[in-house]
Amino acid sequence: MLNSKISKELKLQHNPVAIIFTDELPEKVKELKSSKESHGCSLSALRDAAKGETVYLNKETPGCNGMKAGMGFVDDIKIPGGREYFLSCGRGEGFPEGEKLKKTPEVAKSYYDGLPKEVMNNEYVIFKPLEGSDEDNISLVTFLVNPDQLSALITLHAYDTGSTDTAYMPMASGCSTIVKLPLAEMKKDNPRAIIGLADIWARPLFDGNILAFTVSYKQYKRMESYANDCFFQAKTWNGVKNRLV
Repeated sequence: MLNSKISKELKLQHNPVAIIFTDELPEKVKELKSSKESHGCSLSALRDAAKGETVYLNKETPGCNGMKAGMGFVDDIKIPGGREYFLSCGRGEGFPEGEKLKKTPEVAKSYYDGLPKEVMNNEYVIFKPLEGSDEDNISLVTFLVNPDQLSALITLHAYDTGSTDTAYMPMASGCSTIVKLPLAEMKKDNPRAIIGLADIWARPLFDGNILAFTVSYKQYKRMESYANDCFFQAKTWNGVKNRLV
């Protein structure tokens, strides 16, 4: 069973979330359902798990057009009129309205082509509170944090490296910053932490002061191992720690 020293030090208001890829569902797990509160966004599973629930998704879970790709079930999805038009100006009558996230279809295509197309080869993604989870099957860990807590996680993640490129905040869909992009990082020699929830579509699901910080479970364990002998025990940290509530 897991007991997070980091959670206690940062006085987290939300449970850190374990993300598990599996072909078998455990007992007492609920399927994510679309609702007015979820806005049809798969990231409501992350929000629910941070509140203490255990939730699963699969390819058939209702969600936005990009959910299957962002959650790692498939490497791509088809959008009528072309993804490059959907992400930019739209293609006109009869096609989905453009989201205007990119200036032109050409820019949008270049952006999307550069995204990782990692796929997890399991039927389900489970989101559950990290505390009390069986550590044998956890792949990723996500923290929901405010800027002060985020600064601590970035610093702790970089504690044993001389690199400045240890965390990355991509312009990408919310679900891909929690699953798809961290999956791609796990395959690198020096995986970066992913700072997520900059997606303007996903922002309304969370408090305006909240961002996500996702690492592999291996990285999380490394960070936990340093929690008793790092800046947490230095005067430098007190200025931030004293205003955490």
